[in-house]
Amino acid sequence: MTIRCVGCGRTIPVPPDKAAYPNLRVKCRCGASFLVAEAPRVEDAASAPSPAAPPPVATPPNVAARPVPAVAAPPVAKAPAPRPAAPAPRPAATAAAAAAAVPAAKAPAEPGAAPAPRPVSWRRCATHPVRSHSVCPACVKGLCEACAAPQTVQNAVICPTCDGLCVSAAEYEQRQTRGQQQERSLMEELGTIVAYPLRDTVGFLMLAAFTWFFGVLAKIAIFGGGIAVVLSQGVLLSYCFFAVSRVASGNLRDFMPDFRGISDFVDPLRLGVAVLLISAGPLLGLTMLVPGLALLGASQRADAAVTVVHAQEPPAPAATAEPEGEEEEASPAASPQPGHAAAREGYEDRGHRSSGAASAGIFVLFGLAIAWKIVYTPAALTVAALSRGFFKTLNPVVGLHTIGKMGGIYWQALVIYSFLAGAQWVLGFALGFIPIAGGIVKAFIDAYAYLAVGCTLGLAVFKKARELGWD
Repeated sequence: MTIRCVGCGRTIPVPPDKAAYPNLRVKCRCGASFLVAEAPRVEDAASAPSPAAPPPVATPPNVAARPVPAVAAPPVAKAPAPRPAAPAPRPAATAAAAAAAVPAAKAPAEPGAAPAPRPVSWRRCATHPVRSHSVCPACVKGLCEACAAPQTVQNAVICPTCDGLCVSAAEYEQRQTRGQQQERSLMEELGTIVAYPLRDTVGFLMLAAFTWFFGVLAKIAIFGGGIAVVLSQGVLLSYCFFAVSRVASGNLRDFMPDFRGISDFVDPLRLGVAVLLISAGPLLGLTMLVPGLALLGASQRADAAVTVVHAQEPPAPAATAEPEGEEEEASPAASPQPGHAAAREGYEDRGHRSSGAASAGIFVLFGLAIAWKIVYTPAALTVAALSRGFFKTLNPVVGLHTIGKMGGIYWQALVIYSFLAGAQWVLGFALGFIPIAGGIVKAFIDAYAYLAVGCTLGLAVFKKARELGWD
């Protein structure tokens, strides 16, 4: 037995031994699940228009099985009459030709007699030509209000085909759009990232104004320069973290946080300090440690040099009375000693080799510290924005686990973040030489960069929401 899918119209063969089950359910490759008894059968539609074709096929085997009685009955007068309808000279050829001709005739006639039903989109009801009110995610079948009303149980619509829980058509459309966005790469979202800071114009202007105002207060030291810096960076980080969480949830419309107290400025700044410590901590430690190591090494080299010089000097000769009139001979201490010069040269060579090795090791450590800051900063910002925990942000295991879960999307986010951070630093450095207008433009650049970074990291989390448990 062959049936057609109620969703896409594909033909599905059903074995005879399983077709006898009354509640047998079939699931098509399109996702539709339905009962065999409710599906249209292909045999019924194909056999209805051509019932007269099979009779000529059934007669030749009977005639071919009994050729002798047909020859052995000459006295019967009515015997020659039926022979023109079923000629006996070629029974085998006729049977074979008829058997081959019937499928050939049915093949082109089957699509015309029973055309395959076109798949119905979930946007329209599967039964009525109206827009869907509810959609079953399991079988992708739309139901209008008239079809959904009998299937409603406590404000929940049950699919009549697969008994699954239906959702509203608007929610199902949002799921489809969300799935398509998650499948795109982050590089395809560059237009979204560029336009995101300007989606909420009021929020963007307020962020730039706050940044400029607190920056001016920090320079003229009104009410304390430190407090102004805290407020300025706190506002920027608040907007950035809020943008990450909003975009990660699929909201690309607004990003203005709700400031209700001083804690809304201090908490993001506290998380920013944690981000700075975990990402730039090794670099800062080396920067403070290297000058101390250099001074300590110079002091040790000076002490060693003094020790070598004293070790190579001969003891002073004892004072003896010289007769008057005799010329004073040069003492051995006054003449240069070859052993003393060789020891000094050997020490200088060893000092140069050791200082060169130490410099190479310091350069390697500085390179690793810079690479760690560049690579790990986006992960630290992401952990801080999603967890809002100081110690979780300081835990590198959490950040490395986040990088592993995000996979290639994280490295795309890293490239975009590095470009934004580099452009912000270069433009800010150049605008620092312009007295007043430079500060205003720099405030807008800082606001734009922080919002763009927040959108980038939020989109990265949005695309890996299932892996990160953020869905």
